[in-house]
Amino acid sequence: MTTTEMLKIQFYDSYNMLKEVARICPDELWYSENHGLPVWNHVIHTLMGIAFWLREDYESVFSWSLPFPERLGKKIIDNDWVELSDGFLTKTEINNCFDYLDNILNRFWLNLNDETLNKTTWKEYSFSYLSVITAQIRHIMCHVGMCNAALIENGFEEIKWIAYGEE
Repeated sequence: MTTTEMLKIQFYDSYNMLKEVARICPDELWYSENHGLPVWNHVIHTLMGIAFWLREDYESVFSWSLPFPERLGKKIIDNDWVELSDGFLTKTEINNCFDYLDNILNRFWLNLNDETLNKTTWKEYSFSYLSVITAQIRHIMCHVGMCNAALIENGFEEIKWIAYGEE
């Protein structure tokens, strides 16, 4: 197995756990304030990090293309934590974002190999593909952990652990 293949498995284990958050989170916890941040806001924030960092072209100007609703777009893009009074993303809307990102990620992983892992993403920075991918895995798991803690703290079932590509 190549390093890229193993890295892809680790990424998708984390990413699928984030999907599991959206799948099992009860509606009342999905949009309610939980230590200052609703679960849905954790999920969209994490998806935005993935969309920004896991891309093929770092030299072109990045534009947000995740299909979140216009009513929340500016707050989400500005990375403002959204208050309940602002509204929230429904699970259907967040799943649309996952579906959209799935296509982008498929192209990203198809064009990645062990040779490109150590190449820098931007000419003026020392970020490599390896560093941005591992950082995103950590970022995903940070938010999965916070969402998991919210589930447990509120008496709900925790997120199923996924490892080594198991489903």
